[in-house]
Amino acid sequence: MILGFTFILLGIVALLWMPREEDPQISISGGVVMVSLPGASAAEIEQVVVRPLERRIKEIKGVEHVYGIASDNVGIINVMYYIGENREASNLKLYDKVMQNMNQMPKGASTPLVRPLDIDIDIPILSIAFYAKDATVSQPVALYKRVEAFRNSLGTTPNLAKTELKGEHKEQFNIEIDLFKLAGYRIGLEQIYTALEALSTELPEVSNHSKQEKLVLFGVKNVLESVEDLQNVIVAQVGGSVIYLKDIARVSLGYDVQNLKNASISYKNADGSWTPLQEQVTLSISKLRGANAVTVADEVLAKLRAYQSELDKEGIGYSVTRNYGERANEAVNELVFHLLISIVIIALLLIFILGWREGLIVTLSVPAILAVTIFIAYMSDQTINRITLFAFFVESWAFGG
Repeated sequence: MILGFTFILLGIVALLWMPREEDPQISISGGVVMVSLPGASAAEIEQVVVRPLERRIKEIKGVEHVYGIASDNVGIINVMYYIGENREASNLKLYDKVMQNMNQMPKGASTPLVRPLDIDIDIPILSIAFYAKDATVSQPVALYKRVEAFRNSLGTTPNLAKTELKGEHKEQFNIEIDLFKLAGYRIGLEQIYTALEALSTELPEVSNHSKQEKLVLFGVKNVLESVEDLQNVIVAQVGGSVIYLKDIARVSLGYDVQNLKNASISYKNADGSWTPLQEQVTLSISKLRGANAVTVADEVLAKLRAYQSELDKEGIGYSVTRNYGERANEAVNELVFHLLISIVIIALLLIFILGWREGLIVTLSVPAILAVTIFIAYMSDQTINRITLFAFFVESWAFGG
């Protein structure tokens, strides 16, 4: 009897401390290698980039599949390792193999970009949609800045793996060139591109530190601070006359209009109709492998509630569109509740049929075995997810039957 209660106590402690999540941990190792070759066709990319890399990557021990994709200007090689291969060691072997064969890359090819595949942190556990309650001129940029500020505040949150923004619009200078004026001045578009590119590639030279421990730069601080500064940039000379950017283009300060990944949010009225709100920015949050999704989600939402007053002042609302931590917690609590009901029903039936001594012993054996199973799973660094919940359900059903 004492041993049975000890097992049950260990199981309860393990159930409280065991990490909870919606999806099970998937041990898949792999990576993606991307190489660009500007001006090359898909057939050329396949011959000089994709196939040579595929042959070299297949030499790595533990590689299961290699899939190459060739398109104009870029080649992509997807690599998958056998299940059970060490992820860090596999990624290191992939990177070393690609870099060892850099001398075989064609002239003009970029340095290969090796991106490890980490499916555990690529699936977010929490998604929050931020939207502006009132339409303003600077709404897309202001919304992005506020969400980005909240995102940066999450840097100290433990067990947080990755945060990603979707649908955001960043601030930028927009230059709309008048092609008729361009033709009138007989200026090529490449001249405009070259003049503007120089603004971002020429950096001041760092000379030394001052007594106030500040960097002294050889140049003018923040040369381009306004639309007027950009309008007065010299882009060409025609017949001895200087052509400014404002002569052939319209310059404005706005957001990245070339970003077409927009998202919007709406709400349902009492009469069943839908009212569209403003554009939204979605913040997706992923956790580290083996971390408790419930704890991570609760800590992020707690920080979000602390940010509530600042969001309200700027007219920004939010809606939690995904919370795997809450779903996992509800699933575990529901399972425990139904297990308790089943144990009570079994106890009443067994005591009525076998007597209270025999019935009590058999009744204790069911939760004791389940508790031992949960404790062993906890000691082996397992998590409670939909797969383990199903296994616990089948086990309890078998013992109950």
